[in-house]
Amino acid sequence: MKEVEIYSFDNKDYVLVTKIGSYLYLSNEKDARDMMIRKEDINNPDLLLPLEDEEEFENALLLLTKMKLETEES
Repeated sequence: MKEVEIYSFDNKDYVLVTKIGSYLYLSNEKDARDMMIRKEDINNPDLLLPLEDEEEFENALLLLTKMKLETEES
């Protein structure tokens, strides 16, 4: 059995789907359509921060897409 990491935001539990660099890709435990991306604080990895802007969001999605494509090619 694989251990999962759970993060809570606004009384909702999110499961860590994957982590790339400082970005964490999370999915709501009860609603798979409810997803979010957060990043670790440089000074405190236990603190998760929202992304700065649309550009950072797009860069985080690009990293996820590249990882998915590389996985499929293997």
